[in-house]
Amino acid sequence: MKFTIERVSFLKLLSTVNVAIGQKSPTPAFLNFKLEINDNGLVVTGSDNDITIQSVLPFMKEDKEIISNYTEGSTLISAKYLIEIIRRLDSQLVTLEIIDDVIVQISDNKSHFQLNAMRSEEYPDLDLSVIGEKVSIKTEDFKKIISQTAFAASTREVRPILTAVNFKANEGSAEFVATDSYRLAKKIYEIDSSASFEANIPVKVLNEVSKLLEDNEIVLNIASNKVVFEFGNTKVFSRLINGDFPKTSRMIPSNYPFVLQINASRFIDAMQRVSLLAIERERIVKLSIDSDLVEISSKSEQIGSANEKIELFQYEGGRFDISFNVDYVIDAIKAAQSEDVVLSFAGEMNAFRVTSPVDETIVQIITPVRSYY
Repeated sequence: MKFTIERVSFLKLLSTVNVAIGQKSPTPAFLNFKLEINDNGLVVTGSDNDITIQSVLPFMKEDKEIISNYTEGSTLISAKYLIEIIRRLDSQLVTLEIIDDVIVQISDNKSHFQLNAMRSEEYPDLDLSVIGEKVSIKTEDFKKIISQTAFAASTREVRPILTAVNFKANEGSAEFVATDSYRLAKKIYEIDSSASFEANIPVKVLNEVSKLLEDNEIVLNIASNKVVFEFGNTKVFSRLINGDFPKTSRMIPSNYPFVLQINASRFIDAMQRVSLLAIERERIVKLSIDSDLVEISSKSEQIGSANEKIELFQYEGGRFDISFNVDYVIDAIKAAQSEDVVLSFAGEMNAFRVTSPVDETIVQIITPVRSYY
C-alpha cells in the first residue's frame, strides 16, 4: 500500500477516528489506526471495542485531488505516533508507504520517519453493519438536545444505566431523558419517522459525537444492542447499555402551588456570589420566597454566611423556603437556554421543576436537600 495525501485533510481524518482509541488496551491492535485504500478512498478505523469510528476520505473533494499516487492495501499503524507525526510535519503533502507489511515509511519533502506496522489481518473482527430503526436529526438540534440533557447523567459507574441517555421514539415523537437520581433532564423532539424503540445510549458517546458534527444532518440507526451514528463520510458505532432505565415519571410532581419566574442570568449570578461561602463539598444554598421577597443565602459554621436579595421577579404562592445544590440548579437554568426561567415548587422536600417560559419541550427536575438554618 502506498499513497500521497494532503496533510491537513489527513490530520482531520485521523483526529476524528482517534476519539475511539484509548491510551491503553488489553488488545494491542486497538492501539492502532486501521488504514485501507480501496475504491472509496482512504478508510480509517479506530476502536476500543466499546465505541468504533470509521471515516472515509475520498480521492477527490470538490474537483480537488486529495489522494494521489496510490496502490490499494491495508495496514495497522500506531495511533499515538502517526497522529503526532502528521500533526508536526509542515509540508502540504505527505507520502505513506508500507514495506514488507511490517514497516511504514512516512515522508514529506524534508522529514522521513519509519514506524513498525502490523498486518491488517491482526485487527479484531468488528460488527460494522448498519441496521435498525433510522432517525434523522438536524445537527443543530442534535447538539442542542445533548447540551440540554447529557449533563444530568451520572459520571459514576456504580449504576451503569444512569451513565446513559434514554432515547425513546413513538409515533413521530422522541424523548431524551438523563438522570443521576438527584436530578433529571428531559427533552421532547418531533421526528419525521414512525419508528418505535427505546435505547440507552452512553452519554460519553453522545458528547463525543456532538463535538465531531459538522454536516447539516445526523442519522441514528437504533438496533437491539447498538447504535450507529452516520454523518458525512463518518460512522460511529457504539454499544447500548443494557438494563431498564428508571421510571422517571415518578420523579415529576403533578402539582406546583409555588411558581417563581425570574431572569436567568441575574439569578445565576446571585447564586454564584452567595455560594462562595457554601460548604464546598455540599454546595447548598437556601432560597426564600414571598410575594415581595426573593432571597438566596448560604451558611457555614467554619466560614460564615452570605445572602442576596433579587428585586425583579414574578411569584405565585405563599411564603416558601427550599434548599438545594446550587450547581444542579445553575446547570438546569443554563440548559433551559432562555432569558427568563420558571421554577415550580411542590413543597420544601419535594422535587422541583425548572423550565423555560417559551419552550415546553425541555424540563429539568431537581431533588432538594435539607438544611438546618
